[in-house]
Amino acid sequence: MNNRAYTLIELIVVMSLISTLLVLAIPSLKDTMAAHPVRSEARKLADCIGETRNRAVREQVDYVLHVDLDKGRFRASRTSDPVEMQQQSGIRSWALPEGIRITGIHSGNGEMQKAGEATVLLSGQGYAQPAVIHLRRDDCAVSLTISPFLSELEIRDEPAEDLE
Repeated sequence: MNNRAYTLIELIVVMSLISTLLVLAIPSLKDTMAAHPVRSEARKLADCIGETRNRAVREQVDYVLHVDLDKGRFRASRTSDPVEMQQQSGIRSWALPEGIRITGIHSGNGEMQKAGEATVLLSGQGYAQPAVIHLRRDDCAVSLTISPFLSELEIRDEPAEDLE
């Protein structure tokens, strides 16, 4: 008769290894889950900006991305439209959900704007005005980088204390 079974010592060793791995993994998982809403919104925003940028190239018309830093709203409009029409009817507009806010935007001139409305040019020729949009929720912060000649926008985690 074959009496093969696990000994108590083997079970204790396996359980201690599993618990050690969990202790190491849970803080990392917690940080990932906390940053998820901000990164998710940054991805949605990147998709909307990319779609507007593609539309500008397709139509061969310059677009302006209007960023309302105080209200957390974005809208895109054609530069060829009259100013009154740009303000009223953005071709595409969206808002950040409750709890996520824009802490600032670095535009092409290198200065950080923290209030009011900032604009980013999306050219019909395929390039864009360089800008970095900083988003934050609680202790999680990400930056969304618009590069002049790259069609994809870069999303990076940022140290929250740098954006205060």
